[in-house]
Amino acid sequence: MDFPFDADKATEAACRFVILESGTISVLKLVKLIYLLDRFAIQQRGNPVVGGAYFSMKNGPVTSEVLDLINAGEIAGVRSTWSEFISSRQNNEIAASKSPSGFLSEAELGFLDVIYKRHAGRDQWELRDWCHQHCSEWTTINSGRASITPADLAKAVGKTEEQVEEIVADANEAAFVQAVI
Repeated sequence: MDFPFDADKATEAACRFVILESGTISVLKLVKLIYLLDRFAIQQRGNPVVGGAYFSMKNGPVTSEVLDLINAGEIAGVRSTWSEFISSRQNNEIAASKSPSGFLSEAELGFLDVIYKRHAGRDQWELRDWCHQHCSEWTTINSGRASITPADLAKAVGKTEEQVEEIVADANEAAFVQAVI
């Protein structure tokens, strides 16, 4: 089971990354930054910021729902303000000039700042290559996609077997609660 996806946090995080990049960002760079944000949050506190289903794809790991929002502006059955804040995809870039606020906690904003400072100087291809080299949960794949489970991610960031079990149990419980609500 995957972590529940939070469209409001995804929108705020994406807008903040876009604005930090002076208002436009390559789609590839954005999906990597959001994936790395969740990866870092799992390493630091055991749960992601944005959540969702993670996959290995040819150009590295991605959060499926974020890619869906970029490509379609919406996800069936998910309330989202994405298209109010982020432009439609144009030549593999998106733009934003303002951001919703109040969805990310101070700690999550701090995580976002850490990830951006680490990777701001990399273009999309350098960031893709960095992920290929440093995200051991990613699987080389030529087409399609392969799932990256919460357990895969937790192990890759150095969690103990006991911590991995707890993270997976928390993800399952949160997904169950989201499904019920």
